[in-house]
Amino acid sequence: LDSGLVVENNITWTKGEVLGRGAYGTVYCGLTSVGQLIAVKQVYLDSSDPDAAKEEYRRLQGEVELLQTLQHINIVGFLGTSLYQHVVSIFMEYIPGGSIGSILHRFGPLPERVLALYTQQILEGVAYLHLNRVIHRDLKGNNIMLMPTGVIKLIDFGCARRLSCLNHTACNSGEVLKSIHGTPYWMAPEVINESGYGRKS
Repeated sequence: LDSGLVVENNITWTKGEVLGRGAYGTVYCGLTSVGQLIAVKQVYLDSSDPDAAKEEYRRLQGEVELLQTLQHINIVGFLGTSLYQHVVSIFMEYIPGGSIGSILHRFGPLPERVLALYTQQILEGVAYLHLNRVIHRDLKGNNIMLMPTGVIKLIDFGCARRLSCLNHTACNSGEVLKSIHGTPYWMAPEVINESGYGRKS
């Protein structure tokens, strides 16, 4: 595999505990050589299946290229990438507060004032994505993280896609997305029905 992934910084780090596991890899807490806590998403490329490895590498390139362009207080910060011995590492801002899903599990129903504060930030993050023609496609409780200060961060852009135009109705028919990405219980009906979807979904 040629190294098409852009390395923002030469980050030296030590692997800590697992923060989460998903369909596309494992996220670890890392400590850098300068003492910074970071989140590191690692994906192993199976060298025994070159075609699958190439496809996975292409998907990761898309995720990294997208993350590089996003800078917003409610979007997880991107720090860089590396490829070493068939393992792709994506370095991101560490968010110690946990997910909204875990917050609800720990504390129960949220007060209306807190819920309104979180919802406003989620919508601001999504509005920023849409302004940049990006649809997340897997927005759910576990992909909405909370900083200790109460700031919401949207994470996990493995399923995200950048549209070629802003207005779905102005797109050609090829722009109507029909592939199923995301988590079923969090999907819009038109996604599950495969009837075509865009930003509103």
